[in-house]
Amino acid sequence: MSNNDSSKNSHGSRVRRWHGLANEWLTGALGRFLEYGCGPCDLTARVADRCDRCHGVDVDGERIADAQTRHPNFKLAVIGFDGKTAYEDSYFDTAAIIEVIEHVSDERATLAELARVLKPGGRLILTTPHRGLFTFFDTGNFKFVFPRLHKFVHVWLRRNREYYDKRFAQPDERGLVGDISVSDDREPWHRHYKPQEIIDLCPPELVCERFGVFFPGMRGMMLLRVLINVCTFGRVGHLFWPFSFVERRLSRLESHFGDQLIMLLRKVGPS
Repeated sequence: MSNNDSSKNSHGSRVRRWHGLANEWLTGALGRFLEYGCGPCDLTARVADRCDRCHGVDVDGERIADAQTRHPNFKLAVIGFDGKTAYEDSYFDTAAIIEVIEHVSDERATLAELARVLKPGGRLILTTPHRGLFTFFDTGNFKFVFPRLHKFVHVWLRRNREYYDKRFAQPDERGLVGDISVSDDREPWHRHYKPQEIIDLCPPELVCERFGVFFPGMRGMMLLRVLINVCTFGRVGHLFWPFSFVERRLSRLESHFGDQLIMLLRKVGPS
């Protein structure tokens, strides 16, 4: 799955996804800002003009190196599989974890680490897949549900065996299969959450101020895009009209049946 929050359809209209929502919900000055699991630093680049200092961490050293080249003013670092950072307690005013919590091996430890580095009163914006009626459409789990079909598509239809062997044949040195963390005590899975499940995983000092569920049909649209890509042997990867129009409209709809969960949390405690 791509981490881009918006994509242009054939008519140039933008589809709103996680980074667009996070940018809208993070109002005002952000102070010292951390993007946890930053990848290419898409969100940080959007909010940089409202930050005193931009920081990002990720387990992927190659992505960090590429992001540092494109954003030399950002302070970026590679972290280990345990998710711990080198920052001191109460270092950040604002933090973001965008489409990352579902990939980690220990959600409680990750949220505890984010609470640790946040100042009292600091904000955390979190987005993750919402667990609803159509969770089974998640293409990120096809490699676990239909491993032989997944391999056939990559190796024989899309002709990218090297990519398949590198990403999916076995866990890499970071403990990832594709983009999913694996460990001895839990099955690999691209997880989905209800808001209360995230709240229950948070340490007591992280309280939820607001949450919303958006974009009904997002997983179905992603599946349709994959099918188009496979049927055209990798030559077409976008949705065409009228599906592009439907996707754009759905992406801006808040609904209990949505596939996209966003939460704004705040650290409480003495300042």
